[in-house]
Amino acid sequence: MFFLNAHYMVKNADMNLPKLRQEYALAAQAFRRGPHAQQVFFIELVYERSKDVFQRLGVQQLPMVFHWGPDAVVREGRSIKIPKSSECGPSIKAYPWPAEELLRCATGNTGLAAGEVDRPSMLKHPLFPLALLAFIVVGGYAAWVVYNSPIVKITPLWALGALAVYWFATSGGMYNIIRGMPLYYRGQNGKLVWWMEGRSGQLGAEGFIMGSSYLFFSGTLAGLSYVAPRIRSSSARGVASLVLVLLAAFTAMRILSTYSNKSGINMRTFFSFYH
Repeated sequence: MFFLNAHYMVKNADMNLPKLRQEYALAAQAFRRGPHAQQVFFIELVYERSKDVFQRLGVQQLPMVFHWGPDAVVREGRSIKIPKSSECGPSIKAYPWPAEELLRCATGNTGLAAGEVDRPSMLKHPLFPLALLAFIVVGGYAAWVVYNSPIVKITPLWALGALAVYWFATSGGMYNIIRGMPLYYRGQNGKLVWWMEGRSGQLGAEGFIMGSSYLFFSGTLAGLSYVAPRIRSSSARGVASLVLVLLAAFTAMRILSTYSNKSGINMRTFFSFYH
């Protein structure tokens, strides 16, 4: 079994070669635990060290995993043709190719049996039950201490926590984590880019900027409803109310403008502030 790799492509997030290399190693370890451990060899070829082999194989894209049997003929100096039936990647839908699928491809091509894929996990560690018990005891005691602490009865802390959750949710924080969205990238001139204009895409920082805008807009309305009426001076109350209304209107216009630029949908507000 051969795995064709390249060091210069390791940083390519879409290809995820380090993860694929781990899956390939798990498949090799499964064969090592099987009854035919001495009859199958798992080899990794790196482009930087084997350029002549890559050229003879006629490799057009990476990664590539294929089987090369003992009856295959290789002639010195000539090109090497890999049968399509020997390639493992095209028949696997998931990527990075799971070790189980690579192992199925290897056993199908060789006709030899292999062991089971044994994925490393802390749940299999002999000390895991002890660590779990300690975590439950310590965690339970810590929760009891915090519950009886006067800190949890401070209302402003709960308010700040609620605002933090609201900001994180409206900023698309979970989307960034699940999809692996970068906060920024470095442009061709070497400068950091935090905002992508138009509908070309979106960065993680853009979501947090918009989430902050939502929070600021909500804050102006809250101030207009709960803070301004408490001001005793009528003139100061009027000025504060006017400032809050203008800030809320300006923030709303910026949010709608950004939404229009990113989605391509032309929106018109009730007062026709935006065209």
